[in-house]
Amino acid sequence: MAFFKESFLADRREELLRSVSRFQYQLDKKNWYDGEINSKEIVGENVIVFVSVPSSGGDDTITAVRVYDNNDALAGEQTVSLKRSSRNTALLRFTFPLIEAE
Repeated sequence: MAFFKESFLADRREELLRSVSRFQYQLDKKNWYDGEINSKEIVGENVIVFVSVPSSGGDDTITAVRVYDNNDALAGEQTVSLKRSSRNTALLRFTFPLIEAE
């Protein structure tokens, strides 16, 4: 039996959707760059954000990503390894599930 009402969880998803404001990516374990948020939406129990990462003009690897809230506080980060050729842009999809575990 769930403790939280679905309406409460839906409100928390809306808060999360509003609070994620900036995404950054790291290239080749060196510099950090801001990505461009293309869209943010709630799908079921998930907050989904799509972020564009333009081409750097050469072959590179996205080695980490991080997200900031609307107070510019670091909300989360993760190490990744996404190799790209010189002409490839990237569209990153972030899925944040907000559910009650039983």
